[in-house]
Amino acid sequence: MYFVAGATGNVGSQVVRKLSESGVGVKAQTRSSTGGKVAELQRLPGVEIVACDLMDKAGLAEALQGVKAVFLVCGNAKEQAQMEINVIDAAVAAGCTYLVENGTHAGYTNKDSPVEFGRHHWEIEEHLAKSAGAMKWTVLHANWFMSNHLGDIFGTLPNGAIVYPLKPEDKAQLVDPRDVGDIAAQMLLDSDPSKYHGLHLMISGPDVLTWSQIAALYTEELGRPIEMATCSEPEWVAAAIKGSGFEHWLAEAAAHNFKVIRDGGFLHTTSPQLLALAPPRRTMKEWIAEWAPRSPPPPAAQ
Repeated sequence: MYFVAGATGNVGSQVVRKLSESGVGVKAQTRSSTGGKVAELQRLPGVEIVACDLMDKAGLAEALQGVKAVFLVCGNAKEQAQMEINVIDAAVAAGCTYLVENGTHAGYTNKDSPVEFGRHHWEIEEHLAKSAGAMKWTVLHANWFMSNHLGDIFGTLPNGAIVYPLKPEDKAQLVDPRDVGDIAAQMLLDSDPSKYHGLHLMISGPDVLTWSQIAALYTEELGRPIEMATCSEPEWVAAAIKGSGFEHWLAEAAAHNFKVIRDGGFLHTTSPQLLALAPPRRTMKEWIAEWAPRSPPPPAAQ
């Protein structure tokens, strides 16, 4: 039996799907027992929905009984460190043999990070290293997610632009969250996780793209001009709060990623161990082909 915390997210849901495909039993942790994403998971063979708050230590202790390995991912929140530490502690107490944690960008995961969730992840990873005991563990650090561009799809594309505090020539090696999920599932299923124990492993997609190239891919897919427009970081933060519902602290933290991009910090390649296991294959062109048609039409066409 396997346990996936954060099972309805972009990464967690793919871990559940891949584990289900392999024929093993999966406990999929969600905050609610209802909703469209939960219903999709319930239809998968071998999947049991576990509606449990990650702040509920007693509920986690019960949920993790009989579990062999754990995938841990949690959305960025003020309580994130405590929530993930609760899962780690419950996994150790239940005798789980392996845990894979979905970290954030390694470059700003430290005690004094200017990124609040970078500090959270530092606390989580410190606790994991000190408290795991006999449980093997690995932390994954993914590059810039393609799904970060859902703000394009449902925000700025109808107005013919993608808008970021970046220059058109700034670039990153983007990765599809589903590739991260594929890798995590393969690691959990590995008969000898000791070869990944204590490692911090990087994941990136197959392509390096500039923001102008991303705009060109949208243009190609939609058949109308899409431009790369530059805004200031305060403008992006304001738009993230108003348009995407970010809390102010999270918008400010997320905006730090643009400095990382400008400094070339999202250009690292996938760790060799993961390239040998399940190399990321999904491209931004494929992601755009999947998502761009879902964008609302331009205002004049409505």
